[in-house]
Amino acid sequence: MLKRALLLLCCALLGGGVAAAGADTDGVPTGTGIGQRIPRFTAQAVSVSGDTQQTEAFDSHTTTRLTTYVIAGTRCPATAAYAERLTRLERLYGPQGVDFVYIYPNRDDSREAKLGFHKEKRFTGRLIDDQGAPIARLLGAQRTSELLLVDKAGTIVYRGAVDDSREEAGVQKRYLQSALDELLGGKRITTASSQVFA
Repeated sequence: MLKRALLLLCCALLGGGVAAAGADTDGVPTGTGIGQRIPRFTAQAVSVSGDTQQTEAFDSHTTTRLTTYVIAGTRCPATAAYAERLTRLERLYGPQGVDFVYIYPNRDDSREAKLGFHKEKRFTGRLIDDQGAPIARLLGAQRTSELLLVDKAGTIVYRGAVDDSREEAGVQKRYLQSALDELLGGKRITTASSQVFA
């Protein structure tokens, strides 16, 4: 029982709270809601390929590609449950110009643990060690396994869960995949938000 409680707790971000709206250096409004430009943050992002790791500067306001930001936790059962589905989405949409960036906010996980989990789950997207969760809080994230999809201009067009079931066998609505298909097809996103699973 205690183990289950700890696992559920690791999915909730400590402190939390939705970031207040602001503006970037161009005066464009930023915020955490659908239709707002993602708040600006900079970080060192790690790309992992086999045993090779490369670190580069990342700026949320200079990327010009469709980007899915995944709030991930090494001990979160929802993150683990979605890992295989996320790697499939990476393989399917990476070649179509979609980036995946994994933000690891849990302060109890070491950088080595985050890198090890990322490699074990075979994620190909970049990893950001968000120690203490400043970036996750800035993005208004409430728990690990939540994600945000932004368009090429950095506007948030979807936020929520990958799909409608933590267990893959029960999936009926693939929210992220549908949003990506609609966005890439130049269509309006039908479902712009969804419930995130603990």
